[in-house]
Amino acid sequence: MASSIIWIVGILFEALVLYRGVRAKLLSRYPNFYIYILSLFLADTIFFLAYVTKFPIADKWSWYAGFVSLLLGCGIALEIFRHGLSPYAGAEKFARVASYTFLAAVMVFAVVYPIIAPSNGAARAIFTRAQQYFLAVQGVLLIVIIQVMAYYAIPAGRNLKGMMLGYGQAVAVTLALLAVRNYKGPDFQHAWTFTQQLSYLASLSIWLVALWSYIPAPVPKARIKPDDDYDGLASRTRGMVSTAGADLVKVERL
Repeated sequence: MASSIIWIVGILFEALVLYRGVRAKLLSRYPNFYIYILSLFLADTIFFLAYVTKFPIADKWSWYAGFVSLLLGCGIALEIFRHGLSPYAGAEKFARVASYTFLAAVMVFAVVYPIIAPSNGAARAIFTRAQQYFLAVQGVLLIVIIQVMAYYAIPAGRNLKGMMLGYGQAVAVTLALLAVRNYKGPDFQHAWTFTQQLSYLASLSIWLVALWSYIPAPVPKARIKPDDDYDGLASRTRGMVSTAGADLVKVERL
């Protein structure tokens, strides 16, 4: 019962986030973010109706919905890169190339995944492992963008901070839950579902408040020259990626 109530509240929050996006004219400013929210709203609504009517579509289509969610979730990182680093051509170029490379990897895996899975049980195991890896990469990307913005003192408005905070906590909680589920096994499934729903509801709450209206990021005091600083940025960012990746590995081993 509690899970169903949280599910319904989540759908209502998704609808409200989309409604505020339309009213505040944010759809054109953050298209990738709102495409992600729209996809989740449609998927949650369809699967909830199927659950209520006992229509058997979850086993067949939940895997595809999961991969679409992983793919479109990268759009939030793209929005953060695009708006946070827009005054800095070199930094934005580096982040964009890294993000599109990751998106391509997700798309390739989504195509290959149904072919290589010999059974539904194997498909579940493959998806769980892939989800863990993909979210770990997204976590590294979020850590890197925060470090780059901090290093160059790049200001972020409330909209951008809300996107980073909401998606960052969702990724962190999901990674932690996946690690616990791998250790505990099927007995953790109920707790996994309930905690995941609460985490997503928290993200929706953050996004609803942060994106209630459009608030542009403050104009930075200085700009980075793209040609002069791109190589230095790439070198420093590689070091940040290595450090962030090492930190994630330590967390995963706990």
